[in-house]
Amino acid sequence: MDTGLIILGALIVISLVSAVTWHAILKTYLLAIVASSITVGLIVFWAYPMYRGVSANPLILLNAITMSAIVALGVGIPFKRRRSVKSGASNDA
Repeated sequence: MDTGLIILGALIVISLVSAVTWHAILKTYLLAIVASSITVGLIVFWAYPMYRGVSANPLILLNAITMSAIVALGVGIPFKRRRSVKSGASNDA
């Protein structure tokens, strides 16, 4: 299997796990996206150069943050809907 696909798959899995974790912990949609993006960016910025044996590059950090933010936006939609339904239901009762 190509090393690039392994790295991309690992990045997607790390992004999904981080996004679900931060959306479950935090109540603010935007704050959870930012926290997830920074977490994944720092993990990738630390682990990728170690795995590939290259020097750390800030573009790796920016690419990981961007991809993680996109994943966190999608993952957070069910959490956002659930929170808005719960808050709307409690205000009506």
